[in-house]
Formats: sequence, structure tokens, C-alpha cells
Amino acid sequence: MSILFINFFVGQKVLISMIKCYVINLKRRKDRLKSISLHLKSLGVNFKRFEAVDAKKASLTLLMKNMNRFGPLGELSIGDRACFQSHFKLWEKIAIYETLPVLVLEDDVRLTKPGINLLKNISWISNDINIIKCERFGNKRHRILVRPIKKINDLFSINHLLSKHSGTGGYIITPKGAKFLIDQKTKVSVSVDHYLFNPNNSLIFNQLKPLQLLPVICEQIDSHSDIHPFRSKFNFFSFWDFFREVIRGYYEIKLIPKQLIQLIFTNAKIIKPQILD
Repeated sequence: MSILFINFFVGQKVLISMIKCYVINLKRRKDRLKSISLHLKSLGVNFKRFEAVDAKKASLTLLMKNMNRFGPLGELSIGDRACFQSHFKLWEKIAIYETLPVLVLEDDVRLTKPGINLLKNISWISNDINIIKCERFGNKRHRILVRPIKKINDLFSINHLLSKHSGTGGYIITPKGAKFLIDQKTKVSVSVDHYLFNPNNSLIFNQLKPLQLLPVICEQIDSHSDIHPFRSKFNFFSFWDFFREVIRGYYEIKLIPKQLIQLIFTNAKIIKPQILD
């Protein structure tokens, strides 16, 4: 249930609904659950834990559900598959049981206080929105292409995401967006963050129409991902590894002409995502 806050302004009651929060967490990562529990408690945020699919224990049937073995970036590791299925199972729950937008966090994320204040009132999330990316991913030099939609208040705005911005550490998804994702018939061939937030290789990006919250309100702080150990290391003596990198490079640049047109002829702009502490 949502946390309810009652404010009094000019003698009138204003009902503000705090966004519901889910945290995706592996059962064997009690350390991460403890860490994010303490962090969210310090911000006054209640959350529901959602158990992640464990690549070490999950059946191949589950890991291959609605997914191809190979994709544009090569073969998907079982870690990437488990991560996708974790999010997918949560989307199923949201599509069926939720009626309002929810905040989805991975368990290595840190939120900001201004972000929490923003999420105390979700009236700015309109009915036509599917998903809003809330985090900054990559190093501090990383830049993304966005097209502004509207200002939420003096601090925040929402924008169309027009270029790759990886990571699924923190995003807002509506029941409408969750239903759209679970209703897809095309098999997935990329990791979940590319599926949601990378127009270079996502088959559903243009229909999903992901938005970007700016400034961002969270970022992942643990570089030791549970996914990385399952990924194969690059072999300098392997033709297929070099070939995969060439294909990866192609997908990185394939949309540059379109993005240049957007940058020149629309109000799109290149920005460096900043986090507001």
C-alpha cells in the first residue's frame, strides 16, 4: 500500500501519495538487502523486497523463457538472462496487481533526498507514460541525447530518451508500461537494460518510448555485479570475439545519422546526466 502524507496548506488538506517501491534482491545477497534497507530507512522509504532469479539455481527453461540464445551483442550469459527474468517477473506482478506507477530499484542503488521529495507526489506521471529512467549509468563523462518534454518543478524535468543509457538500477514503471512489456511476442536477444534503454539494438524501444528524469535521483554504487562473473572474458586469439566486437561497434554507431538530424532540426540536446544530492 502507498504511504500517505497529509499536508495542510491555507487551511485545506492535500493528500499526497508516496510512490510504491520494489527492491530486486537475490536471496543469497543478504548483505545487499541489509545495506539498502538501512539506506532507504534513513530516507523514510518503505519498500517491498522482490526475490531475484538466481542464475546459479534457476532452470534453463526459466532462463530461456521468451529469450533467444544469441543477439546482436553475442551470446547472452546466464547472469544476464537471470537479471532479465527477475525484472520480467516483477513486471508481471505490477501489470496484474498495481494500479499506480511504482519505483523499481536494484539492491546496489542509492537514492537522493531531493529524489525522495519528488516521489512524494506522483501526479506529474501522466497516464500515457510507460517507463522513466531515474538513474545515471556509466562514468561522469558519459553523455546522452534527450528531447525535453516538460518541467516537473524548479528542479526536475522529464525528457524523451533518444540514445543509449544503460542500467536498470532505478526506474519508474506504470502498470500500462509493465503490461506492454509482458505482452511482447518477439523473443528478447539483449540484456534487460539494452532492451529498455538502448535504441541501437532494442526492438521495442520506439514503441516503449522510455523517458529520462533529469537530474537523475539515483545511481548504482557497487561495481561488483552478480552478472559479470557469468560473462565470458574477451579472448585476443578468438576470431569470434573480434567479430563480436565489430558487430558491437556497428550497433554503437548505426543511429548516429538519425541522432544528428534530431540534434540539428529538433530541440534535442546532448547532456551529461547529473545527480542532485
